Amino acid sequence: MKNLISLTELNKTEISQILEVAQQMRRIVTANYKRGPQLIGSVVAGVWPKPCLSSTAFSLAASYLSGTPCPFYNVDDIMSCCKMLENMGANTIVVSCENDNLAKTFASNSTKNVINGGSGQYDPIGVLADMLALSIRCDGLHNLSILAVGNRDTNKINEYNHCLALFGGEMIWYLPVEDLATQRKGIVLDDINSAFAGVDAVVDLGLSAFSEPQRYYGANGGISQRLMDKARIDCLLLGSRNVVVDNVGVKPYQHSLADLRETCYISVAMAVLYLMHRD
Repeated sequence: MKNLISLTELNKTEISQILEVAQQMRRIVTANYKRGPQLIGSVVAGVWPKPCLSSTAFSLAASYLSGTPCPFYNVDDIMSCCKMLENMGANTIVVSCENDNLAKTFASNSTKNVINGGSGQYDPIGVLADMLALSIRCDGLHNLSILAVGNRDTNKINEYNHCLALFGGEMIWYLPVEDLATQRKGIVLDDINSAFAGVDAVVDLGLSAFSEPQRYYGANGGISQRLMDKARIDCLLLGSRNVVVDNVGVKPYQHSLADLRETCYISVAMAVLYLMHRD
């Protein structure tokens, strides 16, 4: 694997390979001694708008595999910075930018490995982390029905649709009819009760500014427990640790994958770096 710009460019075999390697990398993440030899002598550089989950994960991933992390933040000219890192010998360059074409354009002309660390339309590492967490808890990804709620991190939708379809599953997205600004993708329902009915997991994408939680979540403080109860028994929850009971009280949700997902995120970052270095 030379580059990772979008999961929509990968087939089922390639995605399965990343997830299988990531499962093995979790042993390093959860071990007391966190040092593998896979990236000895390699430098993992990256450009992010600010410190975030992605930048932290790649810095730790490089360190855990005996590589050298080199993160940059709030860069004025991202393309020039990436080119500088290439010229200075970085082995892998992670690019996080709202402009979807920037990482793709740089990758097409670069001799180095390039990873999209999150852009306007794609979030390959984040979606793979979700897929790994779901796979662990559901004993695989086959035939899953996943519901997305919210209108903020919509850059995951295309890759979710692609990945789930490869494994015989489907992605459903609930958006209220009043939301005219969010671009619809894939299967979109506007009836909140029907959307939650029988799904295996719910993904909270978060809300953009000035959105009313009640319209998207069925409650003011977050996703309603009443709606989660319409899904399958022990329905999994990604993107949030809490649910709202009776529209007044927030409580931790027993089947939230938030903690597992963070472990999976760095495991996926390690897997992608290893596969690129190996190839």
